[in-house]
Amino acid sequence: MLIYFISWFSVMSWTINNWLMIWYLMEVCFVMFVGVCVSGKGYSTSESTMGYYLVQVIFSLVMLTFILFYMFNLGYMYSFVLTLGLMVKMGLFPFHFWLILICGKLEWTSFLILSTLMKLIPLILLYYLFCMSSFLFVIISSAIFGSLMGLNNSNIQKMMGYSSMVNICWFIYSMSISLSFFLMYFVSYVVMLCWLINVLMEYNIFYVNQFKFSFLNLSTKIMIFIYGLSISGFPPFLGFLIKWLVINYFWYVGFKFLMSLMILISVLAVYFYLQLFFFAMLVFSSWVKWYTINFIKFGLLTFLFLLSYLILFIFY
Repeated sequence: MLIYFISWFSVMSWTINNWLMIWYLMEVCFVMFVGVCVSGKGYSTSESTMGYYLVQVIFSLVMLTFILFYMFNLGYMYSFVLTLGLMVKMGLFPFHFWLILICGKLEWTSFLILSTLMKLIPLILLYYLFCMSSFLFVIISSAIFGSLMGLNNSNIQKMMGYSSMVNICWFIYSMSISLSFFLMYFVSYVVMLCWLINVLMEYNIFYVNQFKFSFLNLSTKIMIFIYGLSISGFPPFLGFLIKWLVINYFWYVGFKFLMSLMILISVLAVYFYLQLFFFAMLVFSSWVKWYTINFIKFGLLTFLFLLSYLILFIFY
């Protein structure tokens, strides 16, 4: 029920143009998300939830104060402070500390909500304040930091948390094109994340070294690998297709250096999941004989590869 209301209020906020009402819905979603975290049976739940609660409440009150200043024209720095508050809400650099603190101590369902639905309302508020030139340095620094800090992480949730920092930057770029394009990007990201989290939740995997003790067959490990590459934007998967559309637009507009830098950053994000696949397939695997794979499933995966290439060429 809490997940349903969080989804409903997050979508409802996109139909409202009142800052105070959107802030109210954002806080209702926040309280419900705390309820989802507490209801989980994960380890260190109370500690991580308390830290998350304190950080969010402090910056929510700061945002409320400057929203009132904005509504009554009582100050000149409200736009800057509101942008900082929204950066905290989304976990962008340098206000990412609470995101890394809570990642790794959540159930997978809570992590999915934190990475998707809890970002919707801050993104629409950021869209109202958004200016590409003034926000460019923040996006680039957050993407670079997220891609570098995600390397050599044994905790899968923290690795995916750093990866989500990079994906939020792509969200903001797609939002600067159009809201409809952003919604297409966001829905695609949610679908890809659900695929990966569903497999990890089924086998109760939180750390990379847990692959050593979980009896996964080869086809399941390949599916985890494919889902991870799709999220990171490796061709020819869905994640690459939507990023390619963003790159194509900004390349023709003239942001060639920016897109080249984002492509290099995405290559580092691909390395996260390549490293995960390396440990799952070779280091923490008691058998690596490829002839044990079911060739019917392998043929289906090959067909999906070819179909993805065909769709990519059609869109191009």
